[in-house]
Amino acid sequence: MSRVTGPSGASAIQAGGFWMNSTKAMTPSKDSVWICEHHDRMVAFLLLMHRENNAAQLGYFLIEPRYRGIGLGKKLMQLYMEFLRACRYQSPYLWTTHELEAAASLYKRFGFKLTEEKESTAFGKRLREQRYGFAQKLEFLRSYGTK
Repeated sequence: MSRVTGPSGASAIQAGGFWMNSTKAMTPSKDSVWICEHHDRMVAFLLLMHRENNAAQLGYFLIEPRYRGIGLGKKLMQLYMEFLRACRYQSPYLWTTHELEAAASLYKRFGFKLTEEKESTAFGKRLREQRYGFAQKLEFLRSYGTK
């Protein structure tokens, strides 16, 4: 992970090939990031970003390949869901692609459902972008902790 800080105090973090620009202020009471390190090296990362209408987007969920399958993804999702609940978000959602089947399986175990799908070439190849969320607000509130 690399951090670059500019003269105004704005910074960007590089994690797993993605750059996240923090010039848009993160609000600690509404946004959160979980970073897992092993031997001073980032091995997993998950970001929750608040959105309009009391929604929260799961973004930049990355786990280094050799750290997959040991429960780290499940633990990060538990922390994400706890923060959602504490902030009383009503519409959690995320975007992924059809190629990330293991990730989709994890999201489904936490109650997310496929709500939208569209063809895309945004990542330099043809694929299907998929939006996962909860069909109804009440469904989200009931789902927490049942999986």
